[in-house]
Amino acid sequence: MKRRMVQCGKNGDMMRRSRAGKRTGNMTGTKTGKRTARAVWAFCAALSLTACAGGNPAAGQGGEDISAGQGVSSGQDADWLAERTKRDRRTNQDQITEPQDEDKVTRISLDDLDGRIILAEGGDIWLSGRLDGQVVIEADEDELVHLYLAGVEITSLNGPAIQIREAAKTIVTLVSDAENVLADSPDYTDCEDTPACLYSACDLTVNGDGALRVFGYHEDGVRSKDRIKILGGTVAVQAKGDGIRGNDGIYIKNATVAVESEKNGLRTVNQGADDRGVIEIDGGAVSVVAGKSGICAAADLYLYHGTCSVNAVGESVRTEGCAYIAEGCMED
Repeated sequence: MKRRMVQCGKNGDMMRRSRAGKRTGNMTGTKTGKRTARAVWAFCAALSLTACAGGNPAAGQGGEDISAGQGVSSGQDADWLAERTKRDRRTNQDQITEPQDEDKVTRISLDDLDGRIILAEGGDIWLSGRLDGQVVIEADEDELVHLYLAGVEITSLNGPAIQIREAAKTIVTLVSDAENVLADSPDYTDCEDTPACLYSACDLTVNGDGALRVFGYHEDGVRSKDRIKILGGTVAVQAKGDGIRGNDGIYIKNATVAVESEKNGLRTVNQGADDRGVIEIDGGAVSVVAGKSGICAAADLYLYHGTCSVNAVGESVRTEGCAYIAEGCMED
């Protein structure tokens, strides 16, 4: 498979092109059907999505927001936990955390580069080093891109630090023992339609055992037009807008996630079949500090096998569907 990497300077002019094979830089449910085994809460809500961006605080049928220890038990939904744990929402691709073929890995040391780096084809790409600029993914619409972040620090003065313009799907692996930092700036000239420090136009999966810190000084921290899965590692997000926004869904499993945002902490905006708009936290630890809603779901919320703490100026949880929260999972 051919690969090409194009580096553009600050004036947008092409400066460098390389082909694959040339390496730059160094390698641097448990199912449970017993209703009495665990108390669960189900809180159904019928809310307007516009309320996520403002409006009168209201959540649940009684117009109260859902907070730690609150809920209304629902006999008809008592088996929801068993149903949610029947299916693994991770694909085989989602669970790959190491390159499968070292000879096909493109290794790029960002220390050697500057400006905008355009990765124009799919495959395994190993990034390390520091960059004042952007990494832009422009693969074909049927190509999978797998980025391995092995200690990167990317600071963009205009637009997202990592911008995924096109791909079938993008997986970001946080390499073990690696600390990664992404930061943008308030300036998004000509980038207004991609308002996030880590922005993806396709499904985005984050996995691995490393760490990622995201600083969204313009708007959102992490945002996908489709779904976001965070399946491991430690992810910390600070954002002027929403912390983590997956338009079609957010799934967090066995990860440590900390969000501080001036708007909503976790947010989805679309509804539909196949869990579209659902926010699901299955294991791990999530903490949210938000200036609006802590968790804002366009459909249902599921929280189990982990812990979540929310400190929000608005509602702790706001959902257009039902909020299913296992006892002991929502902390004060």
